[in-house]
Amino acid sequence: MIRFIIDTSVWSEALRRKKNTVNSSDTVVRRIIENDYEIVVAGIILQEILSSIADEKLFRDIKDILKDFQYIDATKNDHIYASELSNKCRSKGIIAGSVDFLIASVAIRNELELVTFDNDLFNISKHTDLKILDIDRFLVNNTNN
Repeated sequence: MIRFIIDTSVWSEALRRKKNTVNSSDTVVRRIIENDYEIVVAGIILQEILSSIADEKLFRDIKDILKDFQYIDATKNDHIYASELSNKCRSKGIIAGSVDFLIASVAIRNELELVTFDNDLFNISKHTDLKILDIDRFLVNNTNN
């Protein structure tokens, strides 16, 4: 079974919509859930999502939604591997933030497919073993059951 790690950019699209919610059928998160794929939430992504929410009720609501998914922490070796990825990419002219390399490391080392809209992560994937979901193809191929 494919296991997904969903990046902050995708969670934000699903959780902060004005007219819709994570349950809207047109969000990739909803389609992943509907098709019974496993979702893993990394600590750094959880922190990124919750750090920008000033409204206490919204903070609690989103925290409650995210607690239902499998959680994974970055290990010491994930941090070391993230540094290796950063060095490798830098030698190819690819610059990204430390958090992006840590997310890539966690995804690669745990054999998770990343769901993201972040261009830096797409660039990292071009020079590493990071697997990124083709969202457009996924949405076409995984319509409502």
